[in-house]
Amino acid sequence: MRKKLKPQKHALFKPQDRYYVNEQGQWWFFTVDRIGGPFLNKSNCVDACRYFIQHKAGVL
Repeated sequence: MRKKLKPQKHALFKPQDRYYVNEQGQWWFFTVDRIGGPFLNKSNCVDACRYFIQHKAGVL
């Protein structure tokens, strides 16, 4: 008899996701090179992630 695997309630990081909210409501972003945070809201987190990616790519 096979058991069905239950998805994790709070999967820490999924490869397709770039943002994560922990149990305290803090936002984090992650890339291949860096994990950044905590941020108080999603907009600050998204801005910081975009800035990091653009800075790394040499756009800024």
